[in-house]
Amino acid sequence: MDKPFKSIDEQIAILESRGLECDNNTRLVLEREGYYPVINGYKDLFLDQRGDSCHELFVKGTKFSDIYRLFEFDRSLRLLMFEYFNKAEAVLKTVCSYRFAMAHKDSPEAYLDRRSYRADAGYRKKIDMLIGDFEKVLCRSQKWKSDYKRDYIRHYENNHDNTPVWILMNYLMLGQAFKFYEFQPESMRNSIAKSFSDLYSETHEVDKRISPRRLRLAYDHIKDFRNICAHDERLFCARVSPSHDVNLVGVLSDLELVLTEDDYKMLR
Repeated sequence: MDKPFKSIDEQIAILESRGLECDNNTRLVLEREGYYPVINGYKDLFLDQRGDSCHELFVKGTKFSDIYRLFEFDRSLRLLMFEYFNKAEAVLKTVCSYRFAMAHKDSPEAYLDRRSYRADAGYRKKIDMLIGDFEKVLCRSQKWKSDYKRDYIRHYENNHDNTPVWILMNYLMLGQAFKFYEFQPESMRNSIAKSFSDLYSETHEVDKRISPRRLRLAYDHIKDFRNICAHDERLFCARVSPSHDVNLVGVLSDLELVLTEDDYKMLR
């Protein structure tokens, strides 16, 4: 069944009919923020259990401003977390590109060669798709016009005949950088994980071994939470991972592995 259009007046009338106390600011909020992001996104904590999906009721005394304050709190939380997710993204890209370039000194564009990645049969198609993404970034594919080529990439190709991995990495999304790490052969994943262990020891003044598997899990969670922040989705109660068992508190332990001690203390 289609959802019919509702004017702002009709939206307010619906909320009031469900027991929500609206005020003079309600109209402005709905005009600027929208009904769906505010109400549908944050109403659950304020619903009376006696209602149902067809006839929702708010707990007696609930104000529109209560829901909007939760909405604004979550927005502030997203902005805070986004800063630290970006720092986590930066260190992954830096370490991966450094270790990869060191291992492929004689082949600056080894990232375009599938032989540079793990040989597991189950990864072949995924690796080919990732290399295809790299070719799009470089505008090497015939589907992508060279007019769209980024200035830094054009500079390196014109002056150095190639684009180093650390330049490419700067234009990748976190999900692509995560796949780049995940698709590396075991020796490279071990090397990258060791770099993270060394970085942890340098800034935390205590040794910690971060295994390749633990690093993969950490960034699997970090990328999902970063995407939640980037797309203005609900964060405070979000859960990720295949079994949806990792919440915001859980991802803090992931960030602790990859942030400096000072950054992590600021976050906590």
